[in-house]
This record gives sequence, structure tokens and C-alpha cells, in this order.
Amino acid sequence: MRILVSTGPAYGLYNPVVPIAWALRSAGHQVLVAGPEPLAAMARTSGLPFVPTYGPMHMKEVMRHDRSGKEFPNATTDDGQLEQIGRGFGRLAARTLPGMLQAVDRFRPDLIISEPRAYSAGVAARLRGIPWAQHGVGMHFRPDVEKYGADEFHPELEENGLDGLPEPDMFLDNCPPSVGHKDRDPGRPLRYVPYDPAGTVPSWSFEKGRRPRLLLTLGTVEPESVGVKRNFGSGVPLFRELVRVLPEAGVDLVIAAADPVVEQLGTLSESVVAAGWISLTSVVPSCDLIVHHVGSGSTMSGVINGLPQLLLSRNAEHTVNAQLLEDYGSARQITDQDVEPKDVLDACRALLEVPSYKERATELAAEVASLPSPAETVPVLEALAGR
Repeated sequence: MRILVSTGPAYGLYNPVVPIAWALRSAGHQVLVAGPEPLAAMARTSGLPFVPTYGPMHMKEVMRHDRSGKEFPNATTDDGQLEQIGRGFGRLAARTLPGMLQAVDRFRPDLIISEPRAYSAGVAARLRGIPWAQHGVGMHFRPDVEKYGADEFHPELEENGLDGLPEPDMFLDNCPPSVGHKDRDPGRPLRYVPYDPAGTVPSWSFEKGRRPRLLLTLGTVEPESVGVKRNFGSGVPLFRELVRVLPEAGVDLVIAAADPVVEQLGTLSESVVAAGWISLTSVVPSCDLIVHHVGSGSTMSGVINGLPQLLLSRNAEHTVNAQLLEDYGSARQITDQDVEPKDVLDACRALLEVPSYKERATELAAEVASLPSPAETVPVLEALAGR
């Protein structure tokens, strides 16, 4: 059968869907990725064919500009942040819907798979009568964001005879049930399988040092462009402060950040390794603690490897997921309004020294491992498509 896969143009949206795409392809099915042009490089790197649904663009264009192109500042309240996220994805859907419909009409898929914020894929599935499976990205998205996305996307929905965002025929839920949102219906369980673009694995990542190894990452975007609202003004100053203080926890510190960010950090101590923008799947298994921005890839890398986590949540959506992990007992959270280097250092010491954090993290990893794999889920999708 033919399967069309669609996601937004971001690693955190695309990478979680790659394992099911390859499971289907390995079972003999034809898979095509469709999305905005910036997704092309991600699809090619993953070994999957790609068709664009919109030309060159940057996510900032839809997240920080209205339809007329007028720029607005980042929201600072919880509700404002949720609205900004939802409307941004609504504007992305408005841009991509014509191209998505064209891709569907030309490829004639038997099944469409998309992540929750790829609104145009779900609309195309409904308009063309094609079975549609929505695929999670690890920790759940907040459902209240979708009302803002639907409101922004309303002109296109109304034009096509829809009164709201359609519901999928199936939701493949790769969030561990114990830390999922309790106010949403559970989907069909699916094991989260990590995927990162291929790269060179450093030899030290296979070895355990004499001291605990701490991984620090603020993702593929945050260190350069997104900041802590009160304390440091931008991501790089925060990164610099954390790199300075975290070795005081008696750890070997690995920083995962792009070279342009590392160059702004100054002289690094002997206990710090600048790993560059490295595949998390290659380095996280050798670590004892991960400190990060609550991005889906970083969070789930910590979860599946049974690591305690320190979560520096930076928006209203991240805060909810960080709280769920903190309540479970495998993580601690510091919101970006409250980040102080000493607090981060103290939290890291507690996460390394209090046994319960590691114990709970190990239990959560076992829960993920018990869920059906992508390969085991292929027959379910074949049945959904009627093949």
C-alpha cells in the first residue's frame, strides 16, 4: 500500500515518526513524506522520498508573524503562549493545505500518517476520504492549543465545508501511560523508538568515566534564539552560566550544542566536553543525568534510557509535561522565569544523590519497553487502510 507521512518542519516533529515510516517501508509498503520545503533535508537524511507542500520558509515566519507579515513579540503569559503556538501551526496549515491536497491527489495514498500539529494532513485525509492515523511525538501536546489552531485555520476549514479540525481514525500514542495527560482519551499504545540523523559516534560515549556524566542540551533552536525571560536575556548567556557551574556537582559535563553556540561559551574546563550537535541516541546511554529544555527528543531520550532529568521548562506547554515527570518522581523542574545557576546546581546534586529518582526513571524506561514496537504496529495500520 501507499502511505503519505506528514509533519511540521522541525526535528522534534519529524524524528518521532521516522521509525513507523521505516517499519512500513520494511514491510514492503511505499512511503512518501510530504511537508514544507525545510522538511526536505530531514526526509532525505532519513532515507525517505519527499514532496514539498510549500516552498522555502522558516517556522519563525508563522510563529512570530501574522498573515499580513506583521511581526509580534513572544507571548509571556501561559494563555498567550498557547495561543501563539496554536495560531502559528494554524498559519502553517493554511500555507500547506493546497500543496497537501495536490500531493494526496497525485500520490493517491491508502493511508495518511501525521503528527498532531500537521493540521493540513488531517484535513486532506477527511476531504479525500482516506484513513488517517495521527502519530504522537512522545510526551503529549496540550489539547487546548488546538482551539487556537482551529480558529486561525478557520477560513480554510470553512471554505472546505468543515466546522473544525477533524478527528483522526486512530491515534498512535507513544507517550508512556504513566506520564500522559489524564484529560485526554488514550490512543493505541506505541513504543517510542528514538531516531536521530546519522553521524559519527565519539569513542568516549561507549565508556563510563570515574565520575557521573551529565549531558546538557537546550535543543536545536533554544541556545541561539530563545531565551530565559528574566535572568539572562538570551539562551547563550544561560548556557554559558550553566557550563560554568555544573562541574561543581562533581560530574563530567557533556554539552550538546552547535559549534556557533560553543564558540560563544569561552574557555571550557577540563571536565567539560563540547560534543557539538551530536546524536542523542549515541551519547545519552552513557550518561547519568540529562539537563534540558523539555524538547520532545531530549525528554524521551532521557525516559527510554532510564535517566533522571532536570527540566528547564520555557513555555506553558513544556511546563505541564515537566510537572508530570516531576510528579512521577523521575525528574525535577525549574521554570525559565526562575532559573538561577545555584538552583540548577543544587537540583543536579539531588537528582544524582537521591536514589528514588534513578529508581523511578528505570521503572518508566521499562514501561516504554513493554509497549508494542513500530514493527508490531504495522498490521494494525494495514487493517486501518483496509489492506
